[in-house]
Amino acid sequence: MKVTHPKKTDDKSAAGFTMMELVVTLALMGILFSFAIPAYNGVSEEMQGKRNVANMQTIRETFFHYFYRMHQQRGRVAHFPPSPDNEKKVMDDQWSSTPMDSTLSDQAPQNLFSTGELPKNANNSPFMYVTWNDTNQVTGEVMFYIKIEDIDEDSPSFGKSFTYSI
Repeated sequence: MKVTHPKKTDDKSAAGFTMMELVVTLALMGILFSFAIPAYNGVSEEMQGKRNVANMQTIRETFFHYFYRMHQQRGRVAHFPPSPDNEKKVMDDQWSSTPMDSTLSDQAPQNLFSTGELPKNANNSPFMYVTWNDTNQVTGEVMFYIKIEDIDEDSPSFGKSFTYSI
């Protein structure tokens, strides 16, 4: 009696990936990720910086609207919200919840924003804010100034500041 054995086939299509194909694929993916991840981080940091600048401009616009409202109301003197009295002039939570002029209103800087909070930078740190006025000696015209600056060293917009006047 003759015993027959099943035939062995060399059909590679049923075998799947070889170890070499898997290693080459993983190496290519690693190379692609080594380019993609730093590019993503750069774009992410750039977007955070732009958001910080937009937040500083939102504060500026809101404070200018407040200035003009005070200018237009009878019996009120046009003014920006006062500068914070802390050492670094940071718009912290204590400052933002303190009334700007308790003799006229209990409205605090944070109440000027629809969210009820002052915008902060991408690291959730407050901006520095200073306001002052200067009188032109020749014309007697009073100029009102504000300066908003990102003083968070870990922020992508660190050191960026804006000074505006009316």
